[in-house]
Amino acid sequence: MTTAEAPSRNTERIRRIVVIDDHPVVVEGWGRIIRSHLPCEIIPAASALEGWRAWRRMRPDLMVIDLTLGDNKIAGIKLIDRLRLLDLNLPILVFTMHRSPVLARRALHAGANGIINKDSPSEEILTALTEILAGGNYVDSQLATQIALMNVPGKRSTGTRLTAREEEILSMISDGLSYHEIADRACISYKTVSNVSLVLREKLGATSLTDLVVKGIRYFEGF
Repeated sequence: MTTAEAPSRNTERIRRIVVIDDHPVVVEGWGRIIRSHLPCEIIPAASALEGWRAWRRMRPDLMVIDLTLGDNKIAGIKLIDRLRLLDLNLPILVFTMHRSPVLARRALHAGANGIINKDSPSEEILTALTEILAGGNYVDSQLATQIALMNVPGKRSTGTRLTAREEEILSMISDGLSYHEIADRACISYKTVSNVSLVLREKLGATSLTDLVVKGIRYFEGF
């Protein structure tokens, strides 16, 4: 018997774990890692709706949720909000390919017990699982540092001048909304949102969308 096949020290009962991701290969990979650590049944879900239905049907021991499902960057956060309203004790682990400290902080505020990057080594994934199933919390070390740095006061550029429209869009970008969602809410085209985002990056000196989100948070907090 190989090490991966060896019985885990967690031999009490088979855990039910829902893994929500719209990429089957990711679900399969995480399933292998989790099963190598503890006896469990992996219930795959390809969308927030499927995950919600799986929770209602199975009442699992753990929900593993991707934040971004399809084009919706905050579908996972909305699901966490909904789940937490009905179950205060459900262990929830977020896994994501995005290293956005704003989205990570929003997920934790919504009620996630932990958050980890999809490309984390298996040892760190198992550590996160162990901590959360034991009633604790776990945050990817790099994300934890970025979240902490968001609370470090900086200086808001006194030379930055944004129009009312730019501030409106920056606010929604900072909230983690997708360009499509911003376009719908502001009743403007996707192209307009994209163009304003480029202007905002130039004005605020942001090098990426994630950097723009962070700078947007600081802009509105008056740093």
